[in-house]
Amino acid sequence: MTNFRDKLNTHLPIVLQFISTASLVAIALSAICGTKSLKNLAESHGIMPQINSKMHLNHHK
Repeated sequence: MTNFRDKLNTHLPIVLQFISTASLVAIALSAICGTKSLKNLAESHGIMPQINSKMHLNHHK
């Protein structure tokens, strides 16, 4: 019969990998949602893509 410490040491890498993967998925989903929100915000303020690209070109000169 294995004790609690051995069971914990056996399962800990799997649990940590799962937590790491879940946090990466959460970050990716929040980035996608943030991108959609920014796009909606830009559209609601009437920023056209042509004007937006001109602003970026002028900024980088």
